[in-house]
Amino acid sequence: MDITITEEGNTINAVFDGRLDTVAAQQITETVEPLLQNAGRTIILDCEKMPFISSSGLRIFLKIRKEVEAKGGNMQLRKVCPEVRQVFKMTKLEDVFDIIE
Repeated sequence: MDITITEEGNTINAVFDGRLDTVAAQQITETVEPLLQNAGRTIILDCEKMPFISSSGLRIFLKIRKEVEAKGGNMQLRKVCPEVRQVFKMTKLEDVFDIIE
């Protein structure tokens, strides 16, 4: 799992590339720290290259969302593939996140 984080004005873009499984979730904990530090801004999680998300990955997304909510920021998930979207639907998290096509 690779994450590329870029900044454009008031927006932080994070591109997730690879499977966000349990092992990857443990490895990226420090990588997502800039997202937590900038949670008062707009955070976009680009999931186009992420074909799988585990419960550990969902926890990371929920942690980011919680921090964004606490700091008054905005978070969006973009380009979520049908398989990952199904995971959000099955876990009842589809309505918790702002998912943009």
